Amino acid sequence: MKKFLKLVVIVPLLLVGCKDKGSNEVEVIESEDDSIENETLVIEMDVGYEALAESIDYYLTDQNFNGAALVSTGDKIIFTKGYGLANLEQEIPVETNTKFQIASVSKSFVAVSVLQLMEDGLIELDQTIDKYFPTMPNANRITIHHLLTHTSGLYSSNDYGYGGRYSTENTVDDLLEDAYRENNLYFEEPGVSAIYSNLGYDVLGAIIEQVSGMTYEEYVRVNIFKPTGMKDTLLNVDGLVFENFAVAYNGNIEEGYRARIFHPSYGYASGGVHSTVEDLYRYDRALANNELISEESYELMTQQYTRVGNKPYGYGWYTNLWIEDTISHPGNLVGWHSMMLRHNEDKVTVILLTNHDESDMNMAYTIARLVLANVE
Repeated sequence: MKKFLKLVVIVPLLLVGCKDKGSNEVEVIESEDDSIENETLVIEMDVGYEALAESIDYYLTDQNFNGAALVSTGDKIIFTKGYGLANLEQEIPVETNTKFQIASVSKSFVAVSVLQLMEDGLIELDQTIDKYFPTMPNANRITIHHLLTHTSGLYSSNDYGYGGRYSTENTVDDLLEDAYRENNLYFEEPGVSAIYSNLGYDVLGAIIEQVSGMTYEEYVRVNIFKPTGMKDTLLNVDGLVFENFAVAYNGNIEEGYRARIFHPSYGYASGGVHSTVEDLYRYDRALANNELISEESYELMTQQYTRVGNKPYGYGWYTNLWIEDTISHPGNLVGWHSMMLRHNEDKVTVILLTNHDESDMNMAYTIARLVLANVE
């Protein structure tokens, strides 16, 4: 035990090494879906990891974390807890079933959807996208693989900044139209360099719609959320307010102000999903057990194809970033920040969701190292 406590003391130091007010009344809608499958997956902490859980709790408290956290090894939950406030004005605490917008963690759902359609023989990774977007520049040279790896050359200088129709319902056509009209849409040579592109993943969402004959929201609900039991996860394209939904704040949660509200359709496929740490753990279990895609497709998704911002990238995930044999992805939108990290051999999963701008999501890597040092 003394050896373990020594590790706890140095945990805050590890982070340095890994770093590279008013409200409106609205109708609150219950989001639970009685048709959701796999609700037998119980979310509760395993009693065999009390000391490790205490260390994680100490670390997150020391870092002034405000949000929800879940840490697991295999099918055992080491730790899960809510910290701070989901709603400052109403003094509503964060719980483990509090909903957050997960921003770019949403991209992994796009990758899984594409690989599902590939397995069904409906899409090929090396096919060009001119079939779906015949008038887009370079569409006859941009492939599905390029879009998944951010190497399409397609990006917008206004990628989810403050411009565009951020507060109203949008379609991919709207986003493309804004990009063209504002002269902010740029193209580089496909396959040459990696440029992080939210718009590229929105284009993938539109392709999924054309191939499947469903809206993207319907596709992920039917093919990912429902079969994995993610009853509190949704792509909120209508901009509704649901129960247990956190409020996003700029700056410190206690001194900050409500963040600018982005209509969820503005994030669309690339960043519009709302979820909980509990549901993302259900998603993690489905990935581990090949319930959504085959083992071969999982390997395709998690291998490195390029470097985005000098960080290794696969399909919808960063790969082996700072910790070998892991996949991870952060999500960042004004007031919303998230991180999901999983070890490919199922040794550790870390999920962090927050509703203010002052939590460092790289804490997930520190927690993962702590778990890897203390579990077999």
